[in-house]
Amino acid sequence: MNFDPIAAGEAAKHDLKLLKARNYKKRTSKLEPWRHEIAKLYQAKYSLEHIQNHLYRVHYLTVARSTILRYLHSICVTRHG
Repeated sequence: MNFDPIAAGEAAKHDLKLLKARNYKKRTSKLEPWRHEIAKLYQAKYSLEHIQNHLYRVHYLTVARSTILRYLHSICVTRHG
């Protein structure tokens, strides 16, 4: 019986591609559960520091202001609606 390394390699690549596609799960932000709340506070012209303080006091979530701003940009939220 002959072993074809090219066919075996292609079969392995195909199997890995299927496995990765089936198990792929996008990484979600830890801010996702409070998305609506963060967006409303930001649109109401509260500073990132106020939003940070609110998340810590109400939800016990420690997060940097830069992370909040990066998250707001990723969900396309602006102060002007």
